Amino acid sequence: MMSIMGVLEQVAPNLVDVLRRDVWWMGWNTLLAWIPVALAWALFRGRQLSRSPFWWAGLVLFVLFLPNAPYVVTDLVHLRGDILMADRGGPVVTAILPVYALFIGSGFLAYYLALGAALRHLARLGFGAWQGRVTIAAHALCAIGVFLGRWARLNSWEPVVDPHATIERIVVQLTWAWAPVLIVATFLVTWLCHFMTKAIAEASFDATVKGARRLRATLTS
Repeated sequence: MMSIMGVLEQVAPNLVDVLRRDVWWMGWNTLLAWIPVALAWALFRGRQLSRSPFWWAGLVLFVLFLPNAPYVVTDLVHLRGDILMADRGGPVVTAILPVYALFIGSGFLAYYLALGAALRHLARLGFGAWQGRVTIAAHALCAIGVFLGRWARLNSWEPVVDPHATIERIVVQLTWAWAPVLIVATFLVTWLCHFMTKAIAEASFDATVKGARRLRATLTS
């Protein structure tokens, strides 16, 4: 117990330092990452295709904000600076890396939940066979969106508030020679992280359900 308390006493100040430096941009990007989840909860609940213009406007917002969830992986560009600011190796392992892992994991959990809600809605509408293709299309859309967000510094709301300038910036960035390479690399990272998040989330859910069933069986026996 004393050794655990000693470790906590050493780790806590390091965690505070990391959070003090990064809480603003991590908090903001986490909020943006979870907006698609809130939109998905509002949009993908019915069993019929909505004809409401408000629903379709919400769908456009969902598409525009969805890349914010996997975008968090590009925030690893800040990791090197945090590591250089660490006084010794310990804070990197016990403070910096766990904070970044939690931050990126939260973003991809949001992506998994938002995309999963859309795919289940497709199945309820009778388009379950399209789920695989829609997943690939979502990864591709997010790869382009992440590329534009990181390298063109394009925000999700700019296509709505300033469409003309946004189109010009998109054309300029997509015609850059390195754009295809970066988009493909982002697509692969998005696909891999979504696959891992999906596997972990569903395995955890199954384990929780089985544990609850065993506990119920024990209590009722």
